Amino acid sequence: MRSVNYLVSNASRSVVKQSTRIFMVAGEASGDIYGGLLATELSDQTPAPTLRGWGGENMGNAGVKITKHYRELAYMGLWEVLVNLRTILSNLDLCWNEIEEFKPDAIVLIDFPGFNMRIARKAKKAGIRVYQVVAPQVWAWKKGRIKDLARDYTAVFPVLPFEHDLLKSGGVNSIYCGHPLLDAIDSDSESESSSGFEKTTKPILALLPGSRTQELKKMLPLLCEVAKLFPDMHAIIAGAPGASKALYLEAENLGIQVTFDSTRDILRSASLAVVTSGTATLEAALLSTPHVIVYKTSWLTYLAAKTFLHIDHIGLPNILLNRAAVPELIQSECTPKNIASSLSTLDVSSQKSSFRELSSLLGNTTAIKEIASHIKDYPKN
Repeated sequence: MRSVNYLVSNASRSVVKQSTRIFMVAGEASGDIYGGLLATELSDQTPAPTLRGWGGENMGNAGVKITKHYRELAYMGLWEVLVNLRTILSNLDLCWNEIEEFKPDAIVLIDFPGFNMRIARKAKKAGIRVYQVVAPQVWAWKKGRIKDLARDYTAVFPVLPFEHDLLKSGGVNSIYCGHPLLDAIDSDSESESSSGFEKTTKPILALLPGSRTQELKKMLPLLCEVAKLFPDMHAIIAGAPGASKALYLEAENLGIQVTFDSTRDILRSASLAVVTSGTATLEAALLSTPHVIVYKTSWLTYLAAKTFLHIDHIGLPNILLNRAAVPELIQSECTPKNIASSLSTLDVSSQKSSFRELSSLLGNTTAIKEIASHIKDYPKN
């Protein structure tokens, strides 16, 4: 009944509305970055749309009225999801209630598939156009999601080149525009005028322990130990956007520098890096920073991943290149000694050659502009 009331109310309002209303959801730091860039592009239309949603500082600074921060949403791994299931379900209800109250013309969902695909299904039933930026990794697991993407979404914008054909073959309205990370790096290099960390005469060792609280608890102690093994380098830990500084006390107590809001600046300046698996690995590659990929999670999550994931690599550079261009140290192999050994024996020249190949593979910096154009024109689709 609520969906029927929604449609009637939205139809009567659309007759007199002066601008479109768009609700956006990003559940992670990378999604917030893309969401901020996308909101900036969407706002260029006249009249500018009314933007509201769940996300972070980047989206908020771009004009989105943020009603819930992504820090309250990011649960990763089987065990973590099970423990926080009640909160996740409550958040789903809260998000949908906000959407019904806001009465958007369209919903833009960014990555975060476990949550966003449930919102999309409700939106489809309510007759709202819904877009997905960053497709679920159906090539790795849960291939059955393809039929849901075909059923529930107005359009899906995959960010990896090989995803497009797979989605199209499953009936999804897939539109490949490129990877928005290229836009983010390009925008960042244009706006950034000075370093976000102190100058040092030593070569820099960049340490990226991840952006989620669960990742930090696993990875930060490991990376602190790695820093101790490289006394001739200046270690800098890249603090996650919006994260509490209290999460990094262990590093600060050891005298290891922690710097926030300068991740790309740190990577650009680093001679070597240790990067927790995720979007940051692709970021390091596109910035041509030699690095090692690391990851450690709960054993329940790890065993589940081993059972259900159908991939040879976990790092995005390696997945895209279909080879082990960057060393990966996962779970029991992810020790300070092994990480130090991999860093010390890196073939830097070979890695940088692979990174140039990767940049060419991903295309140019027009993804966000093209995605925004498709969403802006949605009444004409």
